[in-house]
Amino acid sequence: MTDRPAAFGWAFVGAGTVSHSVAADLSHVDGARRVGVWSRDSGKARSFASMHHFERAFDSIEDVLAAPDVNIVYIATPHATHARLAIASLDAGKHVLVEKPLGVNADEARAIASAAEANGRFAMEAMWMKFAPAYIALLEEAGEGTLGDVRGVRAAFGLPFGPPGSERWSSELRSSTLLDQAIYAVTLARDFLGEPLRVTSGATVRSDDVDLTVHATLEYDGGRFAQLAASMVTYLEPTAAVSGTNGWATFAPPFWATEQYRIHSGDLGEAFGEPADRTFPQQGFGYVPMLRAVHQALSDGTVQHPRHPLSDSTAVLETLDAIRSGWSVTATT
Repeated sequence: MTDRPAAFGWAFVGAGTVSHSVAADLSHVDGARRVGVWSRDSGKARSFASMHHFERAFDSIEDVLAAPDVNIVYIATPHATHARLAIASLDAGKHVLVEKPLGVNADEARAIASAAEANGRFAMEAMWMKFAPAYIALLEEAGEGTLGDVRGVRAAFGLPFGPPGSERWSSELRSSTLLDQAIYAVTLARDFLGEPLRVTSGATVRSDDVDLTVHATLEYDGGRFAQLAASMVTYLEPTAAVSGTNGWATFAPPFWATEQYRIHSGDLGEAFGEPADRTFPQQGFGYVPMLRAVHQALSDGTVQHPRHPLSDSTAVLETLDAIRSGWSVTATT
């Protein structure tokens, strides 16, 4: 492993809200050269480039892919475009970091993985939660037995998002609370419990197939389970808990970007009376650890990051596909 990651030229594809946060955090990453940005709205791209000190705004996606000084493309466009843009970037010899979800289903994730392998390029879903210090620390504590045998997970992500006419509500662009919010809860459940044996689910779905609220129970061997919920139209307490035979831990809200969790463990008196808080101050908007991990992987010549390989993203999408295919639907207009 190198002591200092090498320099890599970044291009951003998409100039929305998340891109602004990621671009700001990229300024904390040694060796990150902000080459350019492309957006369907050229004025928006120029403004973004000026605000975040990118060298230029690209006129077209073709210009991005042809640019010799672009090493890695960060894709933060609507869900329906992720796979197409990621595969085109990989085929052009670029590395890619793709906003979650990696694709709209597991088949798209597998297609991206095939393109990455064929071209020998790095590809990863931008699941920043998995690189957050608090998240990593609880995984390690649970692995060391602090909670005993982990038996259950609870996670919810419900926040009202945007007016009904916004891109977040577009069937054509594959807007979906399952893909946008529930993906965090399923990722967490998989990290602590593994692959589910059975899935039961329900959803409120518009007539154009945009899912607005989702709830699911994932069942595992030995009676272990996860209870998950997500919504883009109502608040659901944005916390998560991991429970075991020796205690439980709760992530402070929002669980997918938290700086803190609380451990309750030991006998009943200790668990209720002597909780322990673990705090890990966040740098920037929270993307810095993930971006630094990407740079280190590229410096090391690694095409999959061991903390979040494409096989993990594909497995999560397989569970999301199972939730979607099996849910009982409440229709809404």
